[in-house]
Amino acid sequence: MRAHLTLAALALGTASPAIAQEWTVDATLSLAGAAVEDESPLAPASDGFLASGALVVTRSDTFENGLTLAWRGEVRIDRDAATRPAFAGVLGDCPAANALCPRVPDGAGFLSPVGPATGLAADGALADEDWIATIESASVSLSGPWGEGILGYDIGAAARLDARAPTVLQRVSAFSPELDPTGLSVTRARNDVTGSSAKVAYRSPRWIGFQLGASWAPAADQRSADFDPDFGGAGLGKAELENVWEAAASFARRFPESGLRVRTAITYSAAESGSGLVGFGDYEAWGAGLELEHSEWTGGVRWLSSNNAWDSGNGDYEAWEVGLVRQGSEWRLGIEGGWAEDQLTGIEGVSWLVGASRKINEHVDLGLAWTSSEADMLLLAGPSLGHTNARNDGLVLELTVRN
Repeated sequence: MRAHLTLAALALGTASPAIAQEWTVDATLSLAGAAVEDESPLAPASDGFLASGALVVTRSDTFENGLTLAWRGEVRIDRDAATRPAFAGVLGDCPAANALCPRVPDGAGFLSPVGPATGLAADGALADEDWIATIESASVSLSGPWGEGILGYDIGAAARLDARAPTVLQRVSAFSPELDPTGLSVTRARNDVTGSSAKVAYRSPRWIGFQLGASWAPAADQRSADFDPDFGGAGLGKAELENVWEAAASFARRFPESGLRVRTAITYSAAESGSGLVGFGDYEAWGAGLELEHSEWTGGVRWLSSNNAWDSGNGDYEAWEVGLVRQGSEWRLGIEGGWAEDQLTGIEGVSWLVGASRKINEHVDLGLAWTSSEADMLLLAGPSLGHTNARNDGLVLELTVRN
C-alpha cells in the first residue's frame, strides 16, 4: 500500500523544529512467467518463474529555513535466472589454467578474471541462487537551495543523473535487466560500478536545465538486486575496487513550441583496484545517454565504455542500449535492444525485446513480450581456443502490482 502522512503545524520551540513532515510507503511486486528455450548447458535460461518485490519507506522533514531532511530505506527480494543473480555469473568454459584462456596470476596458479563493469567471468562454477534479498537504500539526505547531499547506502551520481533508453515492461528488459528470463544478457550500459555500496553524494540544483553530481564510495562491496560489484568465488579473480569516484553532468528541458522534451547526460567513474592481483589496476569508465520525448513517443540511447580495471593489455568493455516506445492512455508498445563486447572475458552478446503492456488501472500493469539474447563465449576445445554461440529466446508474461 501507499500511505502519505503530512503534518502541517507551527513549530513549538525546539521540541518541534519541522513545520511539515511526510511519510511515504511504496510497495511493488512484479511476477514474470517465461517460456524460454535454451540451447547450451553453459547458459541455462530461467526455469519459468521470476519475481521482484520492493518496499520503499521514506520520511522527510521540512524546516522553517527551507531545508529538508529525508530518510530513505529500500529492500528488495528477487527471483531471477538462478545462474545470473544480480546480473553477475559465468558464461563460457575456458579455465585460467590454460594459457590460451583469460587469466590472472595468483601465487603458483591462475584465476579467471571477473570484469568489474559486469561481474561476468569466462570460466568457473555456475551460480545457483533461487531467491536473493538485498538492501537497495539506507540513506539520509539534506536538501536546500544549494542542492542535495546524501550519505549512506544508495546509487552513485553517475547512475542517478544518467539518461537512458526507455523499456517496454516494468522489470524484464533486454538491457541492464532487472529480471533476465534468458539468463544470457551481457549488455549493461549503466555507468554504475558500486551498486548500492555505502557512499557520500552531492547533486546541484538544476540551472537552466543543467545539473551536476558527484559521489564517492570507499569500496564497491554491496550487492544490489541488479548488480553485484563483489561477485567472486573459487577460481575467480576480482578487481576489488576501492576509492570509487563518480561524476555526471545532466541537461533536461522541454521545448513548448515543438512539444519536444530532451534529456542528455555524460557520466564518469574512476577507482583503484585493491585486489593485489597482477593485471588489475585503476578503473575508468565513460558513459553517455540521450532521451527524446514527443507526444506519445519516447526514444533513447545509452553508451558505456570501461577499461575493466585491466592494465595487462586490452580488456575493455563497451555496451550500447537503444529503445523506442509509444505510450497511450492505456497501452505501451515498443522495442528495445542492446549490444556489448567484453574483451577481458572474451564475451560478446546481443539482445532484444519487442512487446506491449496495458495499464489495467492505476495499481496494475500487464505486459507480454518476446525476448531474445545471444552470446558468443570462449570455449577451450582440446589444445585450441574456440568460441561457442548460445541463444535463448521465448515469451514473457509480466504482471506488476503497486500501491
